[in-house]
This record gives sequence, C-alpha cells and structure tokens, in this order.
Amino acid sequence: MAAPTVLLLHAFPLDARMWEPHQAALESAGYAVTAPNLPGEPAEVGFDAWARRILAEVAGELVPVGCSMGGYLVFELWRQAPERIRALALLDSRATPDTPEQRQGRDDSIRLLGEAGFEPFWEGLAPRLFAPDADAEVVARARAIAADQGLNGLVAALETLRDRPDSRDTLATIDVPVLVAVGEHDVLTPPADAEDMAARIPGARFLRVAGAGHLAPVERPNEVTQALLEFL
Repeated sequence: MAAPTVLLLHAFPLDARMWEPHQAALESAGYAVTAPNLPGEPAEVGFDAWARRILAEVAGELVPVGCSMGGYLVFELWRQAPERIRALALLDSRATPDTPEQRQGRDDSIRLLGEAGFEPFWEGLAPRLFAPDADAEVVARARAIAADQGLNGLVAALETLRDRPDSRDTLATIDVPVLVAVGEHDVLTPPADAEDMAARIPGARFLRVAGAGHLAPVERPNEVTQALLEFL
C-alpha cells in the first residue's frame, strides 16, 4: 500500500508558501507532500467545493494538516472522504461556525478590501494573527505573502469562512489519529477552546505551542515541524 500524501492546507490570508520550511523537512524525512493554494483557480466559494477539487486532484490516501482556514477544510475533507484519510492535524483552528458578530466582521473586511485596498485590511488583521512579541521578519514575510493574494481570492475565502458549517457534530465521528495544536497566545482560536475541541475527538493529542499566536506554524516552524514528524 502506498504511503499517504501529507496535505498541507494554509491559513487565511496566506498561501502555500507558509509551509515551505515544513514541506522541505517532511520531504527530507521521506514523506510525499503537497500544499495547494486556496481557494484555487477559479476562486470558488465554499469548503465543499474546495474539498471536491482537492480530492479530485490528489490521489490516494491523505494526512490533511490544516492551519486555521485549512483546518476548517480538513473537516469538510473528512465529511466527504473519511475512507481516504489516515490521520489529520488541526492547527490553530476550531469546529464552531462564525457568530453573527464574526460574520459581520467578514462582511466588513470584504467591504474594506473593496473600498480601501489591502493595507488597511492587513493593519486591522495582523495584530490578531501574531503573538505580542512576534519576530518582525516573520510578520513582514507573512504580510508579503498576503499582499500577493488577489482581491477575488481574498473575497472568496472570506465568504467561505463566513458561511462555513458547524463542525462540532463531526468531531466525535473522527476515528483516525488526530493532532490538535494551538499557539499559547492565539486570540482567534484560544488554547482553552482548542483543548476542548481535542477532548471531543476520540484519542486526539493536544499540543500548546509556546510563544506563538494564531499562526503557530509561521511563528514557530521548527517546533511545529518536529511535532508533525513525531505525529506522523
């Protein structure tokens, strides 16, 4: 039986480049790895559409590893093709849908992008993505990646995030090995919420990533890569 492909699913508003150090290390360890850009071309709306595209493009068994938005996509992959998933990892993610206030925040971000452009959007988002003492070079690299994303893709991702389903009932159905990891300073998916999510998944492992905010793989790539290697 062929080894499963490790499927690295990035956070919003970044792209697959956030996984470069992790992908290199995993491939050096002998794993087959793919890291698609989301939402892809054309920029469809909906995790159901994203999952169908990925399942059609990547053959065989999978180990999806999703950060934030990527984690929400992992739930949809599980719902559509659990027989193809050997294990999965949820990093800085959650199973709950957006609240009405959060949905309004997505709409406000869409409007801001259309009316004022990328810079005000990033200035409002960045403080919630990183730990208070995040390395300036790490933040600058993330900003550069985010700035490369087209307006259509950002809007499609925001609409997809806004309208995603409640995945809490999915948690108890997951019967493969699971790693749940979260940055200790994550304000968007707080550690207590991530720990509660892990407790609802049978046998899940929980990891708190010291010194990281909402983008633990970006801020602490070595620690996250080591955790993934041990998990795999």
